[in-house]
Amino acid sequence: MNPSTHGEALAHYRGVLMKCVFLVNDVADIDPSMTTAMLLESAQNRGFGVFVGDVAKLGVGVDDAVRVRAIRHPDQSEHDLVLHAGDLVVIRTNPGRDTRVGVHQAGLDLMALAQHQGVVVLNEPAGLRRATSKLYSTRIPPAFRPRALVSRDPAVLRAFVDRGAAASVLKPLSGTRGTDVFKVHPGDPNLGQIIEVLTRGGMAIAQEFLPEAADGDVRVMVLDGEPLRVGDAVAVVRRKPTGTDFRSNVHVGGEPVAAEFTPRLREIVQAVGPLLMSDGLRLCGLDVIGDKIIEINVFAPGGLSDANRFYGVDFTGAIMDSFVAKRS
Repeated sequence: MNPSTHGEALAHYRGVLMKCVFLVNDVADIDPSMTTAMLLESAQNRGFGVFVGDVAKLGVGVDDAVRVRAIRHPDQSEHDLVLHAGDLVVIRTNPGRDTRVGVHQAGLDLMALAQHQGVVVLNEPAGLRRATSKLYSTRIPPAFRPRALVSRDPAVLRAFVDRGAAASVLKPLSGTRGTDVFKVHPGDPNLGQIIEVLTRGGMAIAQEFLPEAADGDVRVMVLDGEPLRVGDAVAVVRRKPTGTDFRSNVHVGGEPVAAEFTPRLREIVQAVGPLLMSDGLRLCGLDVIGDKIIEINVFAPGGLSDANRFYGVDFTGAIMDSFVAKRS
């Protein structure tokens, strides 16, 4: 049985078409080139009734059933859905890009309730809650992460920078897409202002600057604690900075290029894979500079359109096959 036929069989139980709901920040923000859009298509091809809903449109009724108002894919009709045991929910939210902090926290609570009622939720809500902030990276063995500290105290952050041998990176504890990430040096005249901006709304991370950042970072996709692989191809993409900006995030001008899955990257995945699986974080993106993990993306890791294009395989299909198997 080929994967698509296998998926169709699993998506039907006693003749009932099972639902696959993708939970996002805003349905209107989904672009066809996004990994989320590609996963929608893969779920559709595997026989699910596919829906996409805004996290703010979740709720729970007097019957304790979790509900969501969602748009059906691909016909764009609107539906009030009740989530049942055996349904699949794929969380693709980005709390760091949204001012509705309470909405996202409540969404994880509702997804935990749905999971308790037999709905399959990926990634698992409890693991996502633990990994909401960049502080989660402190659970990585020290050999695989840069030297860093977290504080809201300007004196502590300034001392880290001033005592560093070279440059440091300052960034908010929560955030995505390279927003408010600064490269600073000891004695930097703007250091006070930068720290003030970063700590105005919360805590900041001070991290040693890795000189290999000049070559960009590498995104390694991890599925079920292993590198995401289709045949001989592994979903690895290097993002190179352009111009004078040291950041390599695509949303600030970084250029994606193909990358080699090196023995060191394999070692890194082996080191963190068990941690991710123990927290139910089945699909993640590891951002690596040199031989250090600088960030773990657990909510909505992207970049698979580039990986598919570079290596000529369907990584999103492999992800949905794994998710469907989990649901069965």
